[in-house]
Amino acid sequence: MKSIPNRILWLGCLLLALLMIAGLLAIEDTPQLNPRANLSPSQIAKVKRLLERNDPRRLPVGSVAQAVLGQEELDSALNYAANHYARGASRLMFEQGKARIQASLPLPWSRLGGFLNVRIELTETDSLPEIGALTVGRLVLPSFIANGILKSGLSMIPVAAEWRQLVGMVKKVRFSTRRMVVTYTWRGDLQAQLGSALLSDDELGQLLFYQTRLAELTRTGRYTIGLTTLLNALFQSAAQRGEQADPVRENRAAIRVLAFYVTQKDLGQLIPASKHWPRPVWRRVVLQNRDDFTKHYLVSALLAADAGSPLANAVGLYKEIQDSRGGSGFSFSDLAADRAGTQMGNRAVAGEQAAKALQKLLAVAAEPDIMPETADLPEFMPEAEFKRRYGGLTGDAYQNMMAEIERRVAALAVSRE
Repeated sequence: MKSIPNRILWLGCLLLALLMIAGLLAIEDTPQLNPRANLSPSQIAKVKRLLERNDPRRLPVGSVAQAVLGQEELDSALNYAANHYARGASRLMFEQGKARIQASLPLPWSRLGGFLNVRIELTETDSLPEIGALTVGRLVLPSFIANGILKSGLSMIPVAAEWRQLVGMVKKVRFSTRRMVVTYTWRGDLQAQLGSALLSDDELGQLLFYQTRLAELTRTGRYTIGLTTLLNALFQSAAQRGEQADPVRENRAAIRVLAFYVTQKDLGQLIPASKHWPRPVWRRVVLQNRDDFTKHYLVSALLAADAGSPLANAVGLYKEIQDSRGGSGFSFSDLAADRAGTQMGNRAVAGEQAAKALQKLLAVAAEPDIMPETADLPEFMPEAEFKRRYGGLTGDAYQNMMAEIERRVAALAVSRE
């Protein structure tokens, strides 16, 4: 009988030794991929066109459709996610019957450095692709182990049930040179279900709190409300939520509710439960007496708080380029609102102390604390005039103007540490 505990101990030691060896083989001193440039306006435009071409929301429920996804757009999105969420880099390539994914990710817990250099090869099957090869550093995992780890990992994530519903829509995935074709059966309620699944019960409770507070604030006879009036009230409430509340999550929830409100987007489209929440009355919300500044400011804050400032900056610049080609024209004043909103969104989620400091500031902030002076900034320029006066996005005059905007934003109270 004494041999049984000894065998268990021996097996435990063997397993520990194998894990240590696997770790030594997997971790490398240098990355195989270096970080690439952040998203550009042209990349944003390509991703937008890709989404528009493959938008399934107009399809009848139950219909079978195909989404054709280009390598360049997916590669840009994947690399941005790797850079923003893991401070790493990635590369995606499609070829006939296969997809190759490469990533270099720094170890977040190691003070000594180290990287995980991952190579994954996905191969076509009659339905969903499978892992044909997986290499982490010098550690090569057989495909049956890699696929087993993937299935086990997906079953443990909080949105596993919704993930299975999404995967259940997909009938087949085909890879060819520089593109992927996904054949799927459309479900009309998927967007709402995934929206709810990606938010925890605590996050839903935070959104409900700020939605309720916003509904109270908009029950006024005034048609126009200053943005700072709403910011003061919501972030005063955030500061009063106490030590038990996570200030970063509180800030993000307040920004989400405000951004949806000023753009007149219904939270119910994304979160079905919110259809039963108190509904704010639509009002014109202004910043420097303009409601377009409010939209620029809060959408940029939302993008920065949820996805990072590079994406927020690229989206803002993309919109101005589009406006110069037939919209309201290129406006440096809009970019100033974008940059200021991005700065606020960054500070809102920059850590517990920064988040609390921002709550105290926004609880009493006036417009000059959150938005730079814009009266002297050129705006409403058609593309030809913008290129003639500023040399396009690479011109010295444009770079000088952007440097001045960044200087003004940096001087705001919302930018101070």
